[in-house]
Order: sequence, then structure tokens, then C-alpha cells
Amino acid sequence: MPKISPSITDSEWRVMHEIWASEPVTSGEIAVRIQENTTWTTGTIKTLLHRLVQKGVLRFQRKGNRYLYRSKYSEAECIDQASGQMLHTVFKGRPVPMLEYLVKSARLSGAEVERLKELLADLQKDLPFAVTSKAQT
Repeated sequence: MPKISPSITDSEWRVMHEIWASEPVTSGEIAVRIQENTTWTTGTIKTLLHRLVQKGVLRFQRKGNRYLYRSKYSEAECIDQASGQMLHTVFKGRPVPMLEYLVKSARLSGAEVERLKELLADLQKDLPFAVTSKAQT
């Protein structure tokens, strides 16, 4: 995956989630959706869109007097980039402490805990026999 740099800020993530939900999308459509849950002005939202274009995360197409925005990267690619950066920067490349932190700090439902157990069981099935038998002793 191409490196998405510099990092996307919290506010920019909010804008990106709206874009991924229904791209291509105009700045006006994005503003209406975001303003339902924030006090951001249309000017603030347009500034964030401009920054995302400058960072190379968004592209736009002019249609008359409107701009249609599309992401250059999928949501999964951006999540990969951000989580990889957090893993290497905050947790020094160690996934277990990162996962421990995320699991302990989240308010997981019973269904989510069961899903995590299933995920770990599936991962363990794929391990070589010698590794799984050592882990059980």
C-alpha cells in the first residue's frame, strides 16, 4: 500500500468517514452530514477538505460550480496506515501490548468478546503443531 503521509488528523478522519460512506460527494453534502453532530461551520469543513486534497488523500472533480470529492485510498488502506503507525510508534512494533491495551480499554459486549475468542481460536488453528502444543503446556 502506498504511504499515506502526513497522517490524517481526528477532524480529517471525520470528514473521510463521510466521504467513504457515499462518494463521490459534494462539500455541501458533507457539510450537512457533519453539521448534524457538530458545531463545525461550512468553512471549517471546506478547509479540512482542502487539507486532505493537499495531503494527497482526496481528489476532486469540478462539476459546474460544485466540487465532487473522492478518496484516493480505501478506508481499509487508511486504517492499515494509521494502525501500523500506532503499532510501530506507540507500541514499538509489539502487537500483543497494543491488543491488550485496546481490549482492556474498550467496553466490549459479550458478543464482541465471543468474536475475539473465535478470532484467536482461528488464528491458533493455523499455527504449526509444535507451536500450539507448546502453548498448551
